[in-house]
Amino acid sequence: MLSGIKNMVIVAGLATTILGTAASAEDLGAAATNPVSNLVQFRLQDQYTASSYNADSWGNAGIIQTVVPLSGLASKFDSLQGIVTRATIPFVSTPKLDGIGRKNGLGDTNFLAFAVPKAAPPKTVWGFGPALNIPTAGDNDFTGSGQWQAGPAAVFMVTPVPGLQTGLLAFQLWDFHETRSNAKDVSVLSLQPILTKHFDKGWYIALPDTPQTYDFETNEWALNIGGVLGRVFPVGGRPMQIFGGVYYNPLDNDDIVSPEWTVKMQVGWLFPQ
Repeated sequence: MLSGIKNMVIVAGLATTILGTAASAEDLGAAATNPVSNLVQFRLQDQYTASSYNADSWGNAGIIQTVVPLSGLASKFDSLQGIVTRATIPFVSTPKLDGIGRKNGLGDTNFLAFAVPKAAPPKTVWGFGPALNIPTAGDNDFTGSGQWQAGPAAVFMVTPVPGLQTGLLAFQLWDFHETRSNAKDVSVLSLQPILTKHFDKGWYIALPDTPQTYDFETNEWALNIGGVLGRVFPVGGRPMQIFGGVYYNPLDNDDIVSPEWTVKMQVGWLFPQ
């Protein structure tokens, strides 16, 4: 885990040099935790699985995530407040598997896009669009699905009082084209409850940003129960978001290798529009 964090910090320094600086915006904390805010974000994450069911070893995923509003495209539609895209690209180290050992490689890329209508009740925001899984893991049977997948995505969030965000982000994926002959059928529902409380000086606590999933092929849940402590604050003139979280999955699904305890960390750069 320490080597993963060290590499993340090195890449973070390179990203700061490449991306430069920009002025901060008011209420960046709330914008950074709003899935469809008009805010460009570049995130580096490390998701360390301290223990797994049916595998006596750790696992890890180094993740690059981008959030990019398509303001120019959204402006062509009078009914839209915005269009927001999110791409997640992991590099995976699996736990040591019996008779196989540890496998490393690029994982599948997850892509979400949300059209955000202007018409919404007061203190609410919502969006809908496509979800796509791109099999960037290639021929690696252990780090990717070997399937192109697609389905619908939606998000709904309410801010009932200042500093409190509640809602749900959800998407469903079905396979529609396999890239490996041994690829398994896919039908997975992902649900990410949103509950975030903001405090002074950019601090906040929240539910995990990693979704709960239900696999319709195996009829099994995978849960992430826990919490996140984060902060949004300027570093060298650039607004940044950092957080750390601990998640627990109480479900041991037969012989399936799945996370039990997970620690997730993030450092991210914010670029207000």
